[in-house]
Amino acid sequence: MRGLRCLTLAISAGMLLVACNSDASDANTPGVVKNMPPIHLEQTAELLIDGENAARTAYMQAADACEAGGIPTRRLSASEVELVGVTRYEMWLDGTSETTQTRAWDAGQESPDALCQFRLELSGTFSSSTADTFVEQDLATGQREEQTVAAEPMQRFAIAAQDEQAPEGFRGPVAKQVAGQPCEEWTTPDDNRFCVWSGGRAWGFGSTRGDDYRPSSNGIVLEAEPANGNGYRVVTQVLSAGQAFAAPTAATEKRQ
Repeated sequence: MRGLRCLTLAISAGMLLVACNSDASDANTPGVVKNMPPIHLEQTAELLIDGENAARTAYMQAADACEAGGIPTRRLSASEVELVGVTRYEMWLDGTSETTQTRAWDAGQESPDALCQFRLELSGTFSSSTADTFVEQDLATGQREEQTVAAEPMQRFAIAAQDEQAPEGFRGPVAKQVAGQPCEEWTTPDDNRFCVWSGGRAWGFGSTRGDDYRPSSNGIVLEAEPANGNGYRVVTQVLSAGQAFAAPTAATEKRQ
């Protein structure tokens, strides 16, 4: 039985792009992506205050205060300190599966009674979807859920440049390259800058976003820089399209 199938792409603040076709199983439907290449992303984000990693600054101030007060203190190692306040985003997409992993690190205490005994805490989520399965794992607790779902094609729809519209008051775009990939840089009304991948329209990635720095399967901000050093900074280490990869099937324990 033929039905109507729609995919909603959030491509900018307050604007949704909806693509529909009359038969989800018809690979010849106009706009349906037929040759999705493998796409792999690795990037990091940090919340800055006055140009400094806010969580890292807070940890250093707390550790210094513990020692100044004569309280027995266990500091984080240098490599652990570098992770404090960092969120790492990873995606593996290939047209038949979508796998994402988000990991964030912060400085915590061993217990409420040991406030100056610091330890590195990891939080985040691993998820993987195919046409008939969904897996999700909480990285803080290790809890893992796996579900079998009704088999359904994982279709994506191409986006035409003329179908995109930037939010009101945004200035740009300026064409740039980040991590070897083309992107369009926009400046928000409050002067924050972000550069959105513009090389993925044919596979359903829009190149206009609201002021959301987080990557998704609908759009990827390759670089973001806050005005006056207050806001989120995004740095992309890897974005590849067309290079084969082996997507993980479970959360990884890579620490950096």
